[in-house]
Amino acid sequence: MRQGFLLRLWGGGLAAAVGLPAVWLWRQPLPEQVKPGLTLLDFRGRVIAESLQEPVALDQMGRWLPRVTVALEDRRFYSHGGVDFRAAAGAFLRDAKSLRIAAGGSTITEQLVKMAAGRTGKSWRAKICETLLAWKLERAWSKERILAEYLNRADYGNRRLGPEAAARAYFGKSARDLTLAESVFLAGLPQSPTRFNPWRRPAQAAAKFARSVARLEKLGVIAPGQLVPPPEIQRNELRNLAPEFADAVRPGLTGTVRTTLDLDMQRVAEVLAREHLHSLNRFDVTGAAVVVIENNTGAVRAMAGGALDPRSCGSTLKPFIYLDAIDRRILTAATLLPDTPDAIPALYRDYDPRDFSNRFLGPVRVREALGNSLNVPAVAALGKLGARRAFSDLESWGFHFPRGLDAYGAGFILGNAEVRLLDLAGAYAGLARGGVAMPPSFLPSRGSAKRVCSPEAAEIITDILCDNDAREKTFGPASPLALSSRVAAKTGTSSGFRDGWAVGYDKEHTVAVWAGNADNRPMRELLSIRSAAPLWAAMMQRLLPKDHPLDAPQESSGLVRLRICKLTGLLPSSQSQGAVPEYFLKGTEPAVDSSAWFIRAGDKTRLRLPQEYAAWCGGPYNWLGAVSGARLSITNPKPGATYAMDDTLPPSQQMIEFVSNTGPVEWFVNGRKLSPGRDGRFFWPLSAGHWEVQAASANEKAVSSFNVDAGF
Repeated sequence: MRQGFLLRLWGGGLAAAVGLPAVWLWRQPLPEQVKPGLTLLDFRGRVIAESLQEPVALDQMGRWLPRVTVALEDRRFYSHGGVDFRAAAGAFLRDAKSLRIAAGGSTITEQLVKMAAGRTGKSWRAKICETLLAWKLERAWSKERILAEYLNRADYGNRRLGPEAAARAYFGKSARDLTLAESVFLAGLPQSPTRFNPWRRPAQAAAKFARSVARLEKLGVIAPGQLVPPPEIQRNELRNLAPEFADAVRPGLTGTVRTTLDLDMQRVAEVLAREHLHSLNRFDVTGAAVVVIENNTGAVRAMAGGALDPRSCGSTLKPFIYLDAIDRRILTAATLLPDTPDAIPALYRDYDPRDFSNRFLGPVRVREALGNSLNVPAVAALGKLGARRAFSDLESWGFHFPRGLDAYGAGFILGNAEVRLLDLAGAYAGLARGGVAMPPSFLPSRGSAKRVCSPEAAEIITDILCDNDAREKTFGPASPLALSSRVAAKTGTSSGFRDGWAVGYDKEHTVAVWAGNADNRPMRELLSIRSAAPLWAAMMQRLLPKDHPLDAPQESSGLVRLRICKLTGLLPSSQSQGAVPEYFLKGTEPAVDSSAWFIRAGDKTRLRLPQEYAAWCGGPYNWLGAVSGARLSITNPKPGATYAMDDTLPPSQQMIEFVSNTGPVEWFVNGRKLSPGRDGRFFWPLSAGHWEVQAASANEKAVSSFNVDAGF
């Protein structure tokens, strides 16, 4: 009794040890059908990129390849049930003799199971799993399906999966047209795709072909001497004519897909980018990217270079800030904004933005501020609009910032925020559509469109971006942006000269360009007008013969055109020193003239500015000869100030600059008149004693005093 119980217990344990893994394996899913590869076409149907795997039906693999493969890999394939016990026994004896798994004797069915599972290693456990699943697979699928799935997954070297991709790579033909010799050649490659690589190891591949021929002759598949020389091998690389575009489109797609790319336009963009980089070689610029978007549909027609890499965007966001402020009726294109040294610290403490020119223009109209891409007025506009609201509205245009507003602060408007060139092009295409945002599309279906601003506000901003006169102070009259046709354009340069941007549009297309270095190395102090704008202009000029320039804005129920005073942005008066046309949203146009902004000083008429411009009026940048509306006062030196001389420093490094709050004045120290320096500024060398300083204009005088202690 006791012995029988122990036998039953041992037998139950053995059954559990064998049965439980078998039950677990039996529940494993069968291999999924191999997915079709991906072939991308441009919008006219021309091949852009081909797949490394092109599954085809068994009857499309030619007369010989399936038959030859079965003979070489698994000659009893049609008679076994998934496991070839004779081959497995021989393999087991060889493996046992060598004390390692060297020859598995795997059938085609077992190899298919291994391929589908993605296993590459060898182990007894894996072998058992493959055997059981192969037995299960043979009872679910036909032999023809198993063979077809195996062949379509087979690796023929150089990452070509399946006979169709291999036949095109090595023989320039479809698998259905393979000859007997070509079929024999291909059938031997999957045993070791690297060792028998026809492009890198042609001798080894030829030797493998000879061994395959000998084996097939022995099996009686082919007659002796029927095949002697191996077939001639070609090297047909896969077409990948727009790699960045293809990488962006590829995820999730299979089969043959028509895209939005225009292969002709793509080639032009790539050629122009290479030529432009060659011209910039001495400036250490190695990278360029170009995006072309069709305005009406949002279709990406060309995308070359790193268009999907986020980079500091320079001044390219400024138009959207001004647009937002105009559309919300906070500003108009004629509103005066300060371009002065002290304007921004009053808004954002410890923030002191400067322009690349390192000069200040004083009061500037929004049109001039945007046209010349001035930094201080842009931050001033941001302060009026609200940074958080402005940042949120930028995201409505399709910008995807890697970080939030708190990480950027107010500096996001000047370019410390990172954007993708693709998103920048898409946002400017929204301006070209009159304020309708739409995501860039790689496939013919259009993305969802939404109106972000009024068409009238978009027209005003577009008109500014087309105005070459408005940007002349910064870029000159003949910059690359000054095309003969009416085209909107904007540039941007990131801090440290690491990124140059240029973007703009005509009626049909938006073109965006980036130039710089992929590793973020700075260019050699190269502004965007040199690093990116010439490439942008070259691409636009290629498009314009078929495209149409932009139309000038037309007055409507929501848009008004007036002539305004050039200096004040108000209606012209008799004192105005020039008038220019300007566009306004209905109801925001000026209602008063500029007469209150001018005063008569002797025989001259001078512009009188508000108190906020007092320091600028008294400084070296006052090119207008303007005066402040406040009474004349001395802003430096401060009344009662005391200075100490330092005997270790030369006199040229111990000087006081005299500054008033108005325009040009005469300066006196203890009654003695000072002469201005070469730049028109007044510096006085320190000398011990008590001193009285006087500033005098045509109508006013101001007096202050200060002390200078002797050296120590």
